[in-house]
Amino acid sequence: MDSYSIGYANIALIKYWGKKSKDPVLPYNPNLSLRLDKLYTKTKIEKSESGQDEFYINDERQGADELKKIITFVNKFTPENREKIKIISYNTVPTAAGLSSSSSGTMALVLACNEYFRLEKSTEDLVKIAKEGSGSSCRSFYKMASWLEDGSVHEIKCDLDLAMMVLVVNEGRKKISSRKAMEDCVQTSSSYADWVKQARQDYKAILDALAKNDFTKIGKLTESNALAMHSTTKYANPPFSFLEEDSYLAMDIVKSLRSKGLEAYFTMDAGPNVKVLYLKENQKKIYEEILKVWKKKIILCTE
Repeated sequence: MDSYSIGYANIALIKYWGKKSKDPVLPYNPNLSLRLDKLYTKTKIEKSESGQDEFYINDERQGADELKKIITFVNKFTPENREKIKIISYNTVPTAAGLSSSSSGTMALVLACNEYFRLEKSTEDLVKIAKEGSGSSCRSFYKMASWLEDGSVHEIKCDLDLAMMVLVVNEGRKKISSRKAMEDCVQTSSSYADWVKQARQDYKAILDALAKNDFTKIGKLTESNALAMHSTTKYANPPFSFLEEDSYLAMDIVKSLRSKGLEAYFTMDAGPNVKVLYLKENQKKIYEEILKVWKKKIILCTE
């Protein structure tokens, strides 16, 4: 198979932060995301010539731990007596940096397996499969999607032309993985119950704002929800934080845009990098203003 399957990153406006069930994977609170079409993973599968399963990311052969993790997942939905395969992935998303690389990677892998093994699964089936590999990947199949507590995934329609860019603070691997951080917060954070309650309210509120095309309300909810998620890490045992000094600088830059009449809002996932939410029509002006004061990398995420 010469063609690659493409999987996209997505960034949650209302965060997924905690599993109430691992089998099946179910979130504690409803969450909602925007897909980033310029942040993606492309994956293809070939027959392995070595007689062993192989896994490559950006031409680098992955070690035993990464191979075992990916093959365990693949074996859940591919033929039992399948031939040994070579998985080849190229990632435009920095791995484990809080930029949804697991979402794009899992989506691309599931699509590649569907094609290579001729599984002929529907989009709904592929969404269910992807969720078991990376919970948030189930949202990447739609431009905007919600993932509910019962496990269902729904496409969300919005008339606003929402767009994002990333102010890159650190492209390196996080010191603590998203999965472990999430589990630690669920099990030990004294503010976790409050987070779940607030996130459920935020989800209802953002659905209303999206229906009314109320970008101001969407943006304010996006910011407050991100800050609430990150606050759970402060009250975990032991406490920790994904955010770095430049993360706070980036947030301040976004706030300053609003004082200049440019409406933009920030959000952060499990990592230090700050995403900026805005209306596509304002992208050029916002980019130019940020460029004046942000000396690190900026990634435009939407077409």
